[in-house]
Amino acid sequence: MKAIYLTNMKRIVSASLVALIIFAGCERSVDGLSEPTLSQDPIIFSDSFNGMGSDFYFPFLGARPDVFSVDENEGFESNSSIRFDVPNANDEAGNFAGAIFRIDGSGRDFTQYDALTFYARASQGVNIGEFGFGQDFIDNEFLVTSTSVSLGTNWQKYVIPIPDPSKLVDERGVFWFSAGSQETGGFGYTFWIDELKFERLGTFAQERPSILGAADGELTSFIGSSSTIADLTYTVNYLPEGDAPARDITVIAAPSYFDFTTSDASVATVSNLGVVSIVGTGTATITASLDGEQATGSLEVESLGELAASPTPSQDAADVKSIFSDAYSNETTSNFAPGFGGSTTQTAVLTTSNGTVLNYTNNNFTGIIFDNTVDASSLSFLNIDVYVQDASANIGLQIRDVGANQTIETNVFNGLPEGDDVDYRVNLTGFDVGVWRSFQIPLAGNIATQKDNLGALILTGGPNFILDNIYFY
Repeated sequence: MKAIYLTNMKRIVSASLVALIIFAGCERSVDGLSEPTLSQDPIIFSDSFNGMGSDFYFPFLGARPDVFSVDENEGFESNSSIRFDVPNANDEAGNFAGAIFRIDGSGRDFTQYDALTFYARASQGVNIGEFGFGQDFIDNEFLVTSTSVSLGTNWQKYVIPIPDPSKLVDERGVFWFSAGSQETGGFGYTFWIDELKFERLGTFAQERPSILGAADGELTSFIGSSSTIADLTYTVNYLPEGDAPARDITVIAAPSYFDFTTSDASVATVSNLGVVSIVGTGTATITASLDGEQATGSLEVESLGELAASPTPSQDAADVKSIFSDAYSNETTSNFAPGFGGSTTQTAVLTTSNGTVLNYTNNNFTGIIFDNTVDASSLSFLNIDVYVQDASANIGLQIRDVGANQTIETNVFNGLPEGDDVDYRVNLTGFDVGVWRSFQIPLAGNIATQKDNLGALILTGGPNFILDNIYFY
């Protein structure tokens, strides 16, 4: 427990340092008067919240809103800490805990620090899904995410490096978290955080930024389309205090930390948010750097020119439940890149000159997972339009019911569905290169009796194809 004298002295010294920093930072002047600068105070919470204002806690949609409090009986070498009570999986008020802490007022200048640090412990050993900073529910421009953070029952220091501190000149999103009970059998638990602050550690080495998961990706696309560079990470080697060995720390970094370049701007341009826009025919390579350090990974873009327009649907909207189409309002939102384990598929939603399409590259298996189940009990067919560049393409399609448990079972690719799922499977073949083909697939077989609970389309093979106008009718 900290002595009261030392706690008070810490606050006095901190306040003096902040005053000194602010005074030294007032270098510009107008008519002899110094202009105010943003606070560089690094402390977010130490015994209590520091300069956060009165309205700074914003839960995520679907999160239980009342999981956060200040615990006056628990802390790291103190009497207080931030407490989070993660709910049970069946809690009707919200089955996970997640929120951002955003300064209620002007942002702060964190350019002199290289990490966000804090001490944490939990009521049991558990992995917290995500910690980070830079999320403000406005533009999340300099978002940083640390995933699957392991907490034990004893206090331990945690470090989240800042990819490029020079970017954080006016930041309000100082902390965020997301935690569930997936690893605890659905049972809730508690964790605590203390001494939450930005620091300059000066013990980072071997900075390694990367894009596309450090891979050299390929994208075949068309004029007018756009896609976003994904899997952006930043890795450093961190040397802790004391005798602890050095270790690597990897975080997910927002595109705004990177500087993107293109080898041929007449073919493809790339914005500071990592959005690649196809503007001409040919090839171009997209690369990136972070704070002067070349990032591992690249994207080779091949533009084939203009993409032909997909067929215009003729079904009456009243007879349609759409999954993906510009012609109809979609019945549900969907996850078009579910990231199944072992999948090699790259999925991109392309906005072309002739509308929005789904582009699949190097597909072995993936899916379109509906956020809400679709009742197609009064409908008879699935329409899907397909465009390929290889006439020998063979695409496997499964129309899947998710059963009473509303869950996609584990064996979704080979053999028969597991549990209470059923599906109907077809192969899509007989293509002409560069020509759209429409398929009308009956809701037949086992799915005919359970088509009131459709939850997914599973896609196998291909391996490269474009889809549009996916709807039941």
